[in-house]
Amino acid sequence: MSHSSGIPVSEQLTTTFGNAINSQSVRLIIAQIVNDEIVPTCSVQESGSKALEDMDKIPSYLEPTSPAYILFRLDEQNARGYLWVLMCYVPDKAKIREKMTYASTRSNLRKQLGTSYFSAEIFGTVPGDFTQKGYKAFIDMQKADTPLTVGERQSAMERESGLFVGGASTAYVHGVAFPVEQPAGQALQDLLSGAHNYVQLVIDADAERIALGETDTINISDLSSKVPNDQPRFHFFRYDHEFEGADLSSIVMVYSCPDGSGNTKSAPVRLRMLYSSSKANIENILTSIGGKVDVKMEVNQGEEVHPEAIHLQLHPPKEEKKEVFAKPKGPTRGAKRLIRDPKKE
Repeated sequence: MSHSSGIPVSEQLTTTFGNAINSQSVRLIIAQIVNDEIVPTCSVQESGSKALEDMDKIPSYLEPTSPAYILFRLDEQNARGYLWVLMCYVPDKAKIREKMTYASTRSNLRKQLGTSYFSAEIFGTVPGDFTQKGYKAFIDMQKADTPLTVGERQSAMERESGLFVGGASTAYVHGVAFPVEQPAGQALQDLLSGAHNYVQLVIDADAERIALGETDTINISDLSSKVPNDQPRFHFFRYDHEFEGADLSSIVMVYSCPDGSGNTKSAPVRLRMLYSSSKANIENILTSIGGKVDVKMEVNQGEEVHPEAIHLQLHPPKEEKKEVFAKPKGPTRGAKRLIRDPKKE
């Protein structure tokens, strides 16, 4: 299932697209994500007598490492006017977080501008995918419904669900796996061995790596104070305690992501998406070295991480067995009597 990024279409793009529909002279609009909204970065007037002739000019407006959306007007019309093609250009050399952001924002773009205006969506990783030749190949493929291999079907499903798999990249939108810096991995090993009981991991968005935030030895009641109110974080806590006469050591994993409610300040959209897409892989770092997460929590602020909540997840109350009471017997009439007929005596 795809997840929407929540990044909106800017008023500028809404106006630009609306004017293009009414004027019927604009052939294409290039849009990109800037400051957490989709904005127009280029608008091109039609020049050829046919749409496909202008399509060959698209590659000249694309950059080797920068993703972009291309809104291209065709010559065909429906009841609402000219039809458009939504093209998604995500080059192999783009950063993983950009691939992720553009993937999860595509549906927002289409819906907010008006789904009925778009007759097709085309995904591509190289500028040549958006030429007249590339478009005709796309149309032919749609008409032919060519049988696909298992790998091709998987890629098609991923693209339809909002996943971008570019070239040789092994990173997908869901489950982004960044390299782990040595101090971060060592800190988790030390957590398992008991050298400390708290580890905080952060994502270095610029370097695209998992880094160590801090380590500490704390009481369970102090765990809430480690949750920042303005930045997402991953927390691992080793909870050594006794329960029903047994000494236990349980690993608690907390994913904290402030959303702006309460006393929190909402983290940037890109950063929230980056952390959300890395949850499973962060847990895998621990399991790969022999650890096991016993409790997983997702919170907005530190106040939600309290000892009672952790204890209840580790040791939920047992359901009381309802006693089945036997149905009492009804009143008896006593022993049967032998009634004699006095006339026969």
